[in-house]
Amino acid sequence: MKVTLLASAFATAMVVTAVPSFGQTAAPAMLNVVHYRVKLDRIQEFQEVEKQIAGSYKKAAPTDQFRVIYRGTVGNATEFDVFTPLSKFADRDGENPYNKMATEQERLTRGARLNQYLENVQTSIDKPVTELSINTPGAPFPPAYMHGIRVRVRSGSADEFSALMKNELIPAIKKEGVKTLLARRTLLGGVTADYNFFEGFEKWAEMDTPDTLPKVMGEEAFRKMMTKLNEMVTLREDTIWSYQPELSY
Repeated sequence: MKVTLLASAFATAMVVTAVPSFGQTAAPAMLNVVHYRVKLDRIQEFQEVEKQIAGSYKKAAPTDQFRVIYRGTVGNATEFDVFTPLSKFADRDGENPYNKMATEQERLTRGARLNQYLENVQTSIDKPVTELSINTPGAPFPPAYMHGIRVRVRSGSADEFSALMKNELIPAIKKEGVKTLLARRTLLGGVTADYNFFEGFEKWAEMDTPDTLPKVMGEEAFRKMMTKLNEMVTLREDTIWSYQPELSY
């Protein structure tokens, strides 16, 4: 796997977000994403509460539920992203599935504690972009680390950008052996021109892999693709996230 390939292709910037496809099951129609920024001196306490919530999921959650948490590792290490599935917007009209997994007193106590530990909370509803994702059978999932690349696409260029990614860049990345690439796009609660890509890897040594994308695509094809991307992308942000197995279900 060449973790540096996608980053090198985005010479300027782009937001699609990673979408779980846990264990090779179908990706959910949508994701509820809660982004926590935790007070620096309360991270351990935050993690303790999240372990309790994960314990409730492990005891009582149905098989179609998951609650996966990643923590910022390079970037802001006080940030945590929590992913849960949505099949449709109407799911939010019904009872929160968590209500059936924990008692009212447990929920109230945990909620009160979390409120003391947080600096900021932002929630979005995102859509997995399966045609821009790579889920190789047998690849470790969730990955131990995710290289997140957030990009913002110029107004009116979303269709062109998606087509370029699907027809040119994604096939080349597959040839290089990338096994996990997750993509999502924000529907509500964020900038809808943003794409978030998350490239999974297991060890930091994988970040040292040389970039051979120009060789795979051919120098001329790579140059033309880069020119097109640079015209469409207005923002780029790179981060590394680490999977939190004890906090997840």
